[in-house]
Amino acid sequence: MKIAAKLHGAQSLQELFELAKDVVWRYLKVEQAGLMVGLAELGMSAGAVLGAYYSPDANTIVINKTVMSQVSALDDRPLYNSYCFYILLHEYLHSCGFYDENENRQIVAAIAAQELGPDHAVTKLATTNDAMLKLIKAGMLNNKRNASSIPAVADGGIEFIDGIDRKNTNYIM
Repeated sequence: MKIAAKLHGAQSLQELFELAKDVVWRYLKVEQAGLMVGLAELGMSAGAVLGAYYSPDANTIVINKTVMSQVSALDDRPLYNSYCFYILLHEYLHSCGFYDENENRQIVAAIAAQELGPDHAVTKLATTNDAMLKLIKAGMLNNKRNASSIPAVADGGIEFIDGIDRKNTNYIM
């Protein structure tokens, strides 16, 4: 099945994470086992957004729950999946040793353009500097939540996603 169909049909972060891992393996023949993925309120401010980060010390990807809620407010599952896939792909590449931000973005952009085409949301997120800010602003307009109630700073708590690295944890019962 093509990546676009899998991306469109994904129902969970676990499925999107597996898709990101599969794509990286196909393109670069690298992988990182034993990762954890968590969600945290990392906040946001005008003109600055941290969508996620990878912590090599903890082997953990932490996704900004604040931003996810703004994208989710658009009530567009394919767009939400595209955003989450973009974030997971980008951070997974960091976990595989691609720490240089520019190199990482170029790899994500190349994969997205080849697999999804130049007009796909993932490709636009990877190639357009302010695409994420525009997406979040659109979500804020659709969101019933008052923009002033959006956290501007991190709250420190991480909610870990169960079953995120299923292929590498099948020995756990």
